[in-house]
Amino acid sequence: MVNKKNLSKKLARKTFLNQKEAGMVVEELFDIILEEIKEGEEISIVGFGKFYGYEHAARPVRNPKTQEEMTLKPYRSLRFKCSNVVKKLLKEMTYSEEL
Repeated sequence: MVNKKNLSKKLARKTFLNQKEAGMVVEELFDIILEEIKEGEEISIVGFGKFYGYEHAARPVRNPKTQEEMTLKPYRSLRFKCSNVVKKLLKEMTYSEEL
């Protein structure tokens, strides 16, 4: 699994940045993505995919313990749609390969 620290290490190895600078770049990138999502914008990265906010509608639900019916309030979540390049890459992978 790759976390922010590992991501910044890999970025530092592939660029002329040191690990601290690469970590700052990774942090800023995620901050910008979150700011844009908060403002209702979509983030489209060509060849990778698109991040966008999604609003779930209010819906009736039932408490499984008490069987009481209630309404779940509308809420927002983050969605990601991968590009055709990523879809093709995933399709070509075999089950023995790790993601």
